[in-house]
Amino acid sequence: MSRALTREDRINEIVRCGQDPVYFINEYMSVQHSTRGTVQFNTYPFQDDVIKSMQQNRFNIVLKSRQLGLSTITAAYAAWLALFYKDKNILIIATKKDVAMNLMKKVKFMIKSLPDWLVLPSFEETMTSLRFSNGSEIKAVPTSPDAGRSEALSLLIVDEAAIIRDFDEIWTALGPTLSTGGRCIVLSSPKGIGNWFHNEYTRAERGENQFHPTKLIWDVHPERDTEWEKK
Repeated sequence: MSRALTREDRINEIVRCGQDPVYFINEYMSVQHSTRGTVQFNTYPFQDDVIKSMQQNRFNIVLKSRQLGLSTITAAYAAWLALFYKDKNILIIATKKDVAMNLMKKVKFMIKSLPDWLVLPSFEETMTSLRFSNGSEIKAVPTSPDAGRSEALSLLIVDEAAIIRDFDEIWTALGPTLSTGGRCIVLSSPKGIGNWFHNEYTRAERGENQFHPTKLIWDVHPERDTEWEKK
């Protein structure tokens, strides 16, 4: 919003942002673009649909093409949840330490790009976490057998699950951390068959598990056409 906001306007905006993550992300968040620098985060319709699915379904599993911005979308959703809701324990599991740090870097940039009046809780940061004064926390960790094992999670995000070796064992250990009502978002581009992600996604399509499936092929992106596919 470019116009100056009155105190009443700001209160109304805080309420609206807390109720609608799609509005919040598009109206106030910025991201770092690889060629254009800092730009306003304008989501595509397929990204909005993913956010709505995250809200409507406790367990989500997303089969996606590469470079659709889904990691960025989930980072934005995590930031929204921690800012507007108390005592949310959010864990992001990534394939490697540098990927985990990069995801946290995205979260921190988005939050720091917001107007001061919209960041209600204060926060402390480390390389891989943000702890908020409202009791919420976002943490990103690399894959390991002990990742998140002893925590009660409000939201678990698993990035590129098909690439994670022995994820069956990790998921078995993570299950109890969601037993108190936590939610889960599992994302991945495809990598072979017979792994945990492939098995659970195909089961989700048949309605045989708790996951809500979403499939995003390369052409859901409005800037991609057959010429892009050939390249």
